[in-house]
Amino acid sequence: MPPASEPAVLRAPELARVRCLLVAPFENGSDAPRAGEVATAALAGAVDPARAQVYPVAELRAVFAGTPLELPAGFGPSLAHELAGIVGADAALSGALEGRTREADPQLLVSIRLAMAGDSELLFAQTVLVRPAPGEKVEDAVRRQVVEAARPMLERLGDGAKRRCFDAERARTLRRLALGQQAKPAPAPAPAPAPPPTAAPAAAARVARTPRQLEWAGRLGSGERFVLEDVVFAGRTAELQRDAGLADLAIAFGSLPAGSLRLEAFVDTTPDRAADDRLSAAMAQVAGERLIALGVPRTRIAWQGRGSTEPLLPNFTARGRATNRRVEVVSIK
Repeated sequence: MPPASEPAVLRAPELARVRCLLVAPFENGSDAPRAGEVATAALAGAVDPARAQVYPVAELRAVFAGTPLELPAGFGPSLAHELAGIVGADAALSGALEGRTREADPQLLVSIRLAMAGDSELLFAQTVLVRPAPGEKVEDAVRRQVVEAARPMLERLGDGAKRRCFDAERARTLRRLALGQQAKPAPAPAPAPAPPPTAAPAAAARVARTPRQLEWAGRLGSGERFVLEDVVFAGRTAELQRDAGLADLAIAFGSLPAGSLRLEAFVDTTPDRAADDRLSAAMAQVAGERLIALGVPRTRIAWQGRGSTEPLLPNFTARGRATNRRVEVVSIK
């Protein structure tokens, strides 16, 4: 039986936006052990490099190899879309196989779907029933028919514009996070001179002195965004359990004569995106109000909940979920 001639979903104009593509390893629920691997390699190899750049599966696995977030053999759509956003891809191509090949009438059902990273907007979906021709190996039939089924999508990827994909530094940062390592801090500036004896005690308290305070003061002064360390909430709540990072941030920010900052809170993903948004907004408010209590003027601070957008790590492990629940600092000149 040939593949279906018309895809279930085909959003041609939106496909032109896809220049950086993650082709996720197919989930394989069939009795053909290499069918998922074959389908994945066939689709990745069929992408015209003049249209889109594919993130190599081997490199993606290497990022998480030997960590608690080592990737499974095949990815479902949820994990594929999440990883696409984490590595900086525009969209994720994922799929699944099921069926039996060791019967009189061997056949496999293969599902293929392409969705944008972030909002998971579905751009392409197709299901094809793979039946090997007489004498044809199952793997060859899979290779041939999945590419044919995906051709309407493959021919519309990209707009021909040159754009750089998949920054190597981003991959290194992701590897450090997967290993549970903090990013190597920038060299701290020289300690500020001690205030004269006549300085008021309140002013002296706003001189950055520790390595972390000095580092954060420098990053705030240069307009950087960074994750606020040492701020812990009680599980998946807005109850603040540890605020040492906020105390250091108050001192680092207080040592700067001008500017303002914004706190942005993020949470791990659940099916209830509205609840994710509410929780992140509550976390941001709690952190912001704590900074005000620590002496940061209300006029120099803002806060915002960002929901479950922009995960740092996949959410399929406890470490990934905990890492994605975080507060980031945005310096505003």
